[in-house]
Amino acid sequence: MSLRYGRLFDATVRADYERALVLAKERLGPVIPTPFAIEATTNWQELPVIKARLAGGYCLRTPAQGACPYANICEHCPNFRSERAFWPILATQRTDTEALAADAEARGWGDEAARHRRLIERLDRLMAQAQAS
Repeated sequence: MSLRYGRLFDATVRADYERALVLAKERLGPVIPTPFAIEATTNWQELPVIKARLAGGYCLRTPAQGACPYANICEHCPNFRSERAFWPILATQRTDTEALAADAEARGWGDEAARHRRLIERLDRLMAQAQAS
């Protein structure tokens, strides 16, 4: 019965969930604890948190939060396209990702290091395709 009639409330449940999520985020504030506040002189790559280099910036998460399932999702999407004009951005992202992989390995975060290695492989393929075209 739930499977049949439960769909009637999908939009309502989704709207309530999104409202609750916004309120929770507002109350929680930044997820990076105060000791890890980023100063202008702080190198974000050296912070003791899980990190990801993104095209327009970076993401920082506490180890308790674990790796973000959305980090670098676009680079792995089969619809993602790049071209030679974006090569400098991809190269910078690759360089940063290598450093992040080494950092994760040094901290004993094997899954996080493996995630970064997979991204490096994907960036290498994207840059090779951009260079070939």
